[in-house]
Amino acid sequence: MASIISTGIGSGLDISGIVQQLVAAEGQPVVARLGQQEARVQAKLSAFGVLKSSLSEFREALDSLRDIDSFLARKASSAEGAPYSVSADGTASPGKYSVEVVQLAEAQKLTSGVFAESTTIVGTGTLQITVGTETFGIVVDSTNNTLAGIRDAINAAADNAGVSASIVNADSGSYLILSGDNVGSANSITVTQSGGDGGLAALEYDPPNLLTSLTESTAAQDSLIRIDGFDVAGTSNTITGAVQGVTINLLTADPGTTAELTVANDEVAARKSVDEFVNSYNNLVDVFGELASYDSETQVAGPLFGDTTLRAIQSQVRRELSNVVSDIDASFSTLSEVGIALQLDGKLTVDGSKLTAIMTDDFGQLGQLFSATDGYAVRIYDVVDSYLSSDGVLEAREDGLNDQIERITDDRTSLGQRLTSLESRLTRQFNAMDALLGQLSSTSNFLSQQLASLPGFTTNRNNN
Repeated sequence: MASIISTGIGSGLDISGIVQQLVAAEGQPVVARLGQQEARVQAKLSAFGVLKSSLSEFREALDSLRDIDSFLARKASSAEGAPYSVSADGTASPGKYSVEVVQLAEAQKLTSGVFAESTTIVGTGTLQITVGTETFGIVVDSTNNTLAGIRDAINAAADNAGVSASIVNADSGSYLILSGDNVGSANSITVTQSGGDGGLAALEYDPPNLLTSLTESTAAQDSLIRIDGFDVAGTSNTITGAVQGVTINLLTADPGTTAELTVANDEVAARKSVDEFVNSYNNLVDVFGELASYDSETQVAGPLFGDTTLRAIQSQVRRELSNVVSDIDASFSTLSEVGIALQLDGKLTVDGSKLTAIMTDDFGQLGQLFSATDGYAVRIYDVVDSYLSSDGVLEAREDGLNDQIERITDDRTSLGQRLTSLESRLTRQFNAMDALLGQLSSTSNFLSQQLASLPGFTTNRNNN
């Protein structure tokens, strides 16, 4: 479809085209300037995003180092086929222990005598069931006086103190089973009855009072282990505190057999934490370099070249790496003394053999080097965290850059309004000129006609 061109009636000029070109020429320098400004601001905003991300990763690596229990991890292991599993935290001390699992903690289980079937009527009255020191009652009447009804009433009791009822339908008949929910001798079960027709006496169990209608198939008992020959009883099958910082989970009883438990420094985990710290810092140094770079040949600068905030962060972090840690009692107080050295390019390097020797001889003190009150991880974490906080300088810088982008957007809006006004004004002026030229052309044609009609008026023509 061909475009429609507005041409001046009086002048024959393309007034619309002329006006558009004049408006474009007026706005082009400002549009270019605003575009360049926005590109620079957006580049800085993106650069601060990259910086924040790198600082956040570095802070995460510092977090595990400033926690002494996390850094000074202990690993616990048991001999192959041991009747227990084991774990340890940072408070455990390296050592070896002989462990015998004498008995597991058990929940009590009581079994009734045989009934014809689960729908057999047992009797009416009230059952008082005690678990440990807590008692709850079950009222049994004509609506629930069967074996199944009593089972359901026990399980549905709102104040059930910790016993589950079930029925086993064997070839010989049906049996009611009462099982304690919790292990340990403190959770033993007694059952007594009162009132009613006396049929509930078939479910009584209170050995001290010679009531044994139910049979104890499993006794309520505590766990018992021997560590280096010393008895340790527990109310569950998880033993904590017998060896400081060590948790022993009992799997099966194996009296008379010992299995060795070993607690050792987890040097692999500690070395991994150190390596993550070093690698994260070196990555941060690379980010610093990229953001503040300048190529003298191409004269192209990084987005934060010469930025004072970037320089301040870089200088403060590097200064903290060079300071001495005084709040520890150790033969070393600097990173270089444990094999972590700062190179000329600003990056850290690790002397593996030196660090390993320190871990072997001074594992606890190495952790303090990072996690003490003025330890490296504690100090540097606080520095980085202050920059990353919601009221920190990086957030303020980003807010300032976003404000600049908003102002540039406002400037574009104002420019658009000004150019629209200019376009309207130029259009009016050119239309007025066009009208004037039209009038002059009409007047000229009229005068020519009048002159041509006068007697003796001739027109000189050049004949070829």
